[in-house]
Amino acid sequence: MFNKIFKLILAFLSMIFCVTQFMNDNIGNGIALIFLSLTFILLYFKNEMLILAFLRMRKQDFDGTEKYLNMIKNPEKSLIKNNTDTTIIYLESYIHKKT
Repeated sequence: MFNKIFKLILAFLSMIFCVTQFMNDNIGNGIALIFLSLTFILLYFKNEMLILAFLRMRKQDFDGTEKYLNMIKNPEKSLIKNNTDTTIIYLESYIHKKT
């Protein structure tokens, strides 16, 4: 799990390398690098542990969902504000539901 600034830096660097590949007439490499940079941008907005937690939630495995959500260390730095709020609301509702 990477810091969100690190994800943006990787997206920016892969986009720069993508432009150089297009300038050198390597169109296939440029298109592949566009998809790579879009992946880093997706991971900036949706944490990789949140994506795995959503997959567990689709299977109605709430214990697995809680396990993945607890793997997120320091949510204030690794998640954007909307994801942090959603995670806190889910965990609170799960705790109240369990008791």
